[in-house]
Amino acid sequence: MISRWFVVLLAISVTAPSRADDWPALPEQNAVVEIPAQEWPLRPGPRRVRVLVHFPGGKLANVGEHTGLMLTLHNWGGTDCVGTASPTVLAEKLNVVALCVNYLQSGPKDSIEGPQPYDFGYLQALDALRALWWLDHGLKSREIKFAKGRVFATGGSGGGNVALMCHKLAPRTFACVIDLCGMKKLSDDIAFNLPGGSDLNARYSRDPASPNFLSLDHQELRFIGNPDHLANIKSLGSPTRIVTVHGVDDTTCPYSDAVEMVDWMRRANLNIEPHFITKERLDGKVFTSTGHSLGNRTEIVLQLGAKWLSPSDPERCELTGSNDFDLGKLLPRIPDGPYGLYPTSNGAFKIDYSEGFPVGRFVPNEPIPQYPKRLDLSRFKGDKILKHWNLSREHILRGFQRVTGPLPSPLRRVPLDVKVLEEVQVGSLTRRKLSFQSDPTDRVTAYLFLPVVNASAPKRPAVLCLQQTTNVGKDEPAGVRGDPNLKYALELAERGYITLAPDYPSFGEHAYDFDPKHGYVSGTMKAIWDNIRAVDLLETLSEVDTERIGCIGHSLGGHNAIFTAVFEPRLKAIVSSCGFSSMQKDDVPSWTGPRYMPLIASEFKNDPKLLPFDFHELIAALAPRPFFASAATKDNDFDVTGVKDVLDAARPIYALHGKADDLEGHYPEAGHSFPEDSRRRAYEFLERSLGQRR
Repeated sequence: MISRWFVVLLAISVTAPSRADDWPALPEQNAVVEIPAQEWPLRPGPRRVRVLVHFPGGKLANVGEHTGLMLTLHNWGGTDCVGTASPTVLAEKLNVVALCVNYLQSGPKDSIEGPQPYDFGYLQALDALRALWWLDHGLKSREIKFAKGRVFATGGSGGGNVALMCHKLAPRTFACVIDLCGMKKLSDDIAFNLPGGSDLNARYSRDPASPNFLSLDHQELRFIGNPDHLANIKSLGSPTRIVTVHGVDDTTCPYSDAVEMVDWMRRANLNIEPHFITKERLDGKVFTSTGHSLGNRTEIVLQLGAKWLSPSDPERCELTGSNDFDLGKLLPRIPDGPYGLYPTSNGAFKIDYSEGFPVGRFVPNEPIPQYPKRLDLSRFKGDKILKHWNLSREHILRGFQRVTGPLPSPLRRVPLDVKVLEEVQVGSLTRRKLSFQSDPTDRVTAYLFLPVVNASAPKRPAVLCLQQTTNVGKDEPAGVRGDPNLKYALELAERGYITLAPDYPSFGEHAYDFDPKHGYVSGTMKAIWDNIRAVDLLETLSEVDTERIGCIGHSLGGHNAIFTAVFEPRLKAIVSSCGFSSMQKDDVPSWTGPRYMPLIASEFKNDPKLLPFDFHELIAALAPRPFFASAATKDNDFDVTGVKDVLDAARPIYALHGKADDLEGHYPEAGHSFPEDSRRRAYEFLERSLGQRR
């Protein structure tokens, strides 16, 4: 078949191809071309990528103003156009120029049998995007009219994974992407050949000394449903319709991973259209399997994508404006913006389109500079003040993690698997005791209060209610047992809020031993992660207004509210009762137990001067979100003068955001408690901040 094609071969260094004339010209008919590719670090040196070009009617001359561009990408272990929709059929029926790309590790020798681990979408997607840029640029250079907004991608299995990664790395280029049973994440079982949900083996190593070592950052990038990355894609205004087709009995690319990806894309408000194939969908022609093969992948694309891909359909997907290739030249190398930026635990991946075609690179975090006055902005003027503060805020969070251990990777965001354990009526409220999966090995118990739904305003604000140090755990804020002055989950629910009160690790019904084998350096970080998952749970409730979620806590819950909100921007208002003081005026050793931050003793010698954080920095890092502190004047645990010092130091940052009045302090004449008048003021603060009225 290939022998009758016009073949263009180009041997060129891949390390720095930067001029359009370094690339092959467009062929006049269906052809095979080779384009320069980004160097593969595991096999250094020049690299070329084979691209099969399919024009409508087999000729470039048939490209017209309604002709689109489409990638159709082969499976893991395949080459050319294997395991994906037929490019010739797509070209003829959809009026597109269809490209098959032999991206990195095409063929079984490199992808299945080779000594290097399987790339799993990153450089492979860059290869496919370079092929697409070459076609886009070639048509524009020759002033050939084509439908610039009709750009599509599809692929089966490994090709589905690469198609999804193409959208991730070029979120403003594709009108529609159709994923056919592709891999959705580089899970541990696939990466390291462990028992789990898949029999795939990507051949990575956990040994940092191995050339096949998989860093957490590379694993996070290859998680299609990474919520941090999806948020960036959404912020860029990605209009792409993503159609994912997956068999419910697929064990090669696990069905559960597909469900998880769809869930996170929906939460990010991306345009995701899932088709989960059950036995009822089998017709013996198009769909023949609920497993990995699915059926006739060409016909699946045509059946499910017809109205989105057809140039004559009134519902067709067609973008307007510039794509990533064009925008990269207009906005080259933006260092601090979200364009082409995918943050990971230890740095960020940046996709640079300044040359038109994409170049990907990992940029590690810079060391945290040691400067004592992170909130001192006096030497900065104008726009530089806010820029400096944003950098300082990043340093504050990283400094805090030197004590707590790192915030867990999004890869630990397993399905919540909520189980309702009990449901009772408390007056007009419904109280549910439930548990949810926080991470791969641990479940958290919690009380959820649901007020009566108001038909005229079905969405309600919600408040995460965190317990103090008490063996009864969540029962106290829920009003089941404990101090009646601390039943704020119940009282706020009576005011119309949806409230959720989880157990802190090792309290109530949440048995936990704080062994580092669970993946947490401190009990504080474990609690932060549990609380972030609790916010995930609140977001799943149809009754919750996800833009109006707050947090409240007393004592342990008071500082836990601060710690959580620093990392969780979905918490829009924070209340802390008797929860903190300046570390310079606190009993530092009391923070060092396994439930809290043991590194304060082992690494920082219980010396507040050595600690890489203090509370004035953490509260400043909450700005501009409203913050209310109730600090009792006779509190023997947290010195009230230290609280005032903290608020005074943080206030200039709130003023920088024009929100100085949203940093409130209240000082009741009481001991370590949350008196009725203080709770009333706190509830009124939440009403002002979140908008709820009784």
